[in-house]
Amino acid sequence: MKYRKIFALLLAAATLFSLAACGETAAGPEATPDPALDESAATVSGQTLTFAGAADDVFSLSLDYEESLNPVKTQSTLNQLVDCLVYDRLFEVDENFNVTSRILSDWYYSKNEDSAGVWVLKVREGIQMHDGSTLTAQDVAYSVSCIFTSERHKHLQQQVGRVYSSAYNGEVYLAVEGADNAQLPQRMSIPVIKSGSVGDEIPVGSGPYMYNEDRTALVKFDGYENSESLPLDEVQLRAYRGMEELITEFESGLVDLVVNDPTGIYNMGYGGKNEKRTITTTNLHFIGFNSQSRFFQYDAYRYAMNWIVNRDKIVSDTLDGNAVATALPVHPNSALYDTSIASQFSYDPSRCLTELERGGCRDLDADGMLEFALSGMKVDIELNFAVCADNAAKVQEARRIAEDLEAIGIGVNLRELTWKDYLAALRSGYIDFDQEEPEIVMDMYLAEVALTGDWNILTLISGDWEDDNTLNYGGWDNSELEELTAMLRGAASRLAPGGRLAVITFHSLEDRIVKNGFAQFAKGCTCPPDFPVCVCGKTPDIKLVNKKPILPTQQEIDENPRARSAKLRVAEKIK
Repeated sequence: MKYRKIFALLLAAATLFSLAACGETAAGPEATPDPALDESAATVSGQTLTFAGAADDVFSLSLDYEESLNPVKTQSTLNQLVDCLVYDRLFEVDENFNVTSRILSDWYYSKNEDSAGVWVLKVREGIQMHDGSTLTAQDVAYSVSCIFTSERHKHLQQQVGRVYSSAYNGEVYLAVEGADNAQLPQRMSIPVIKSGSVGDEIPVGSGPYMYNEDRTALVKFDGYENSESLPLDEVQLRAYRGMEELITEFESGLVDLVVNDPTGIYNMGYGGKNEKRTITTTNLHFIGFNSQSRFFQYDAYRYAMNWIVNRDKIVSDTLDGNAVATALPVHPNSALYDTSIASQFSYDPSRCLTELERGGCRDLDADGMLEFALSGMKVDIELNFAVCADNAAKVQEARRIAEDLEAIGIGVNLRELTWKDYLAALRSGYIDFDQEEPEIVMDMYLAEVALTGDWNILTLISGDWEDDNTLNYGGWDNSELEELTAMLRGAASRLAPGGRLAVITFHSLEDRIVKNGFAQFAKGCTCPPDFPVCVCGKTPDIKLVNKKPILPTQQEIDENPRARSAKLRVAEKIK
């Protein structure tokens, strides 16, 4: 029997473009720093599968034996593709963020007034694992714990937070510390392995295929549900020896499925008689701003950029319709997408100019180009715009954005950098465009991130990319608020038993930080009350002296009108 050759083209993102700027802040997986900055990542819209005649009667995949074969640890895209045949996922998520699961019979979200909420997962009975055992709730809880303590999945840990997992009486309980996690399953497309096997080179799984003894092939697992309907009895595995050899082996029919980015440096094209199929993905292209830039350090200018990029034109002309334009960093298919807000940021160059002028940016010398005043001096606007040159689609997008900016009088120096130089620019904030020239400030960059149904934009605008594993390459921060958080953390640890900490705030955002900080220190067990057992072992550090803030009296307001917004919260150290 001859098997058809499968050609998978990563054409990437279902959504395109939200500018990384919003009001007072610069706003805007699965690889290093930017999930979609990896050379193997998706970039345009959809996944195209192409089928063709094979050169032999064997179906083959490429496997990187130099990388780990453990699904919790591997960094290899090729190995992750094979993993999908060997390991069941806890949840499967489609392009509309609909969630399914083969190994669960039911799942539901439980929440009450005192809880951030907990997910209850009921494991299906009779799911066999490759070693002959039956999949249990303990296996599922163990898999979650492994993912959220692994180096490979730091990005997930950072975006989701600490996930507690516990197995009891055939059920699994999942919750996120201090967070409402009503959409947690959308983030939990993770491999399920047998309890205690994470240290094995190849953990025990429950998927449709399993490795043979010498790991040269995948063989059909007879214990898999409806295994007789699987299309192949065996999948041969060929050693990966580099991208160029992989291309050669695919073209000759020795490898029958590859993942290829047609916009990248290793584009294979579509090929002769191939049959094409498209699968939507959920990546977002966005513009990030360097908040240390002398131009983009001003929120008014970042805010104005919302109206200058013609997203619809980029989708139709540059990406051939293989994307969906969005003005928000939220997938349009997500329930969180607000069309009323998005409609306010449609392409409008005149609105952009109005906002720039409001911020003091205008054509000060009648040369057709905009300038802005800095310390009483006229400053020409020349923005250094970084894009990875290894990705042809992003280069075309960046060129179109540069044209849009120049059309209203903003000068742009587009820097098309190699992956290495681009990554260095993100990490340093500077571009070493020419070794003979000094470094120049990177003002903005074009990047990509994979969306979930409840994707948190804070990963782009908070923390430090190196220390906190965020994507905040623009370096935006609010020092005062961050110092307040640090003060609370330090004060709570230094108080003597019985000592009290009193904090007066004058802004709702400040009060929220104090309220949440006190609540966190006052908690004992942080597991949701629905958990039948405690898995965190935490005890409270303080107790709240006043559950509600103390507000100023009318007399105090009369004497000092600025006290109107003041709120006082008090906590006492108990250990």
